[in-house]
Amino acid sequence: MGQSLLNTALITSIILLIVAGSFYNLQKYIPINNDKIIHFFAYFILSILLTPYASSINIFIFLFLMGGSIEIIQPLAGRKCCIYDQLANTSGIISSILLVHLWGVFFGNH
Repeated sequence: MGQSLLNTALITSIILLIVAGSFYNLQKYIPINNDKIIHFFAYFILSILLTPYASSINIFIFLFLMGGSIEIIQPLAGRKCCIYDQLANTSGIISSILLVHLWGVFFGNH
């Protein structure tokens, strides 16, 4: 129970951080100059954390739509919609799904 609650809190925190970072310039607080790396790892980590709760296809659809929706809405908040941000998001999602799948192939699914 405690581990599940901690994972849920972590997932919620990352989603809120992604949303906040997408509408407010939080990059000045992060020592990484290329925001595509931030996009990649944010969606990579979130995708891995969601693995125990949903299938790979559902994780992909949810996170792809979440990232795409954020990109489409960003101009309403004075930010730019960037296809490369969505590409970095999608690359992170796909990479984590592949990693989890390969982990299962080589080390078993528990």
